Amino acid sequence: MLQGGLNALSPPHRGRVRRVANDCARAITGYMFGNLLISVVAGVATYVALWVAHVPFRGVLSLWVAFADLIPLVGATLGAIPTIAVAFLHSVPAGIGIVIFYVVYQQFENHVLQVTIMSRTVALNPLLVLVSVLVGVELLGVVGALLAIPAGGIIQVIGRDLWDEYRGRPKDVPTVGADEVPVTEAADDGP
Repeated sequence: MLQGGLNALSPPHRGRVRRVANDCARAITGYMFGNLLISVVAGVATYVALWVAHVPFRGVLSLWVAFADLIPLVGATLGAIPTIAVAFLHSVPAGIGIVIFYVVYQQFENHVLQVTIMSRTVALNPLLVLVSVLVGVELLGVVGALLAIPAGGIIQVIGRDLWDEYRGRPKDVPTVGADEVPVTEAADDGP
């Protein structure tokens, strides 16, 4: 279908659309990889916290947290609830410790980890990552949060290509950032 759609375009436009579409696909792939990486970090951090607190079933609970963390906005909280419950069943001090761990970790994940990883994997400025998530949540709620970062990456790739065309300097490879780093190089600089 993609090739059929590209064949409908004139040859001069076909290459440009193919190039921009490839870069948009790279932004979406980067988002998926970044989200998976953040979930792995959440699972490992949970395992370490549960190990320190001597809570049983830490492997299963960490795996649950990693899977739940794939869900935007509410996933980390959904993963934390059963983990905290098991920690409280083990002992009250362990439960309190795990509650404190999750409060601190979720703040770290939301404000540092997600912004840093997504800015590298999607090749977006960290401020744009945060702004795109806020705009996505405001416009479409949970679905907007899920689509915000890849949409921001796609908008950036298309915007940069349009800007380069407007200035009369279309590039063979679209660029990102103020330094105008080619997208192919920015995608290779991942975490």
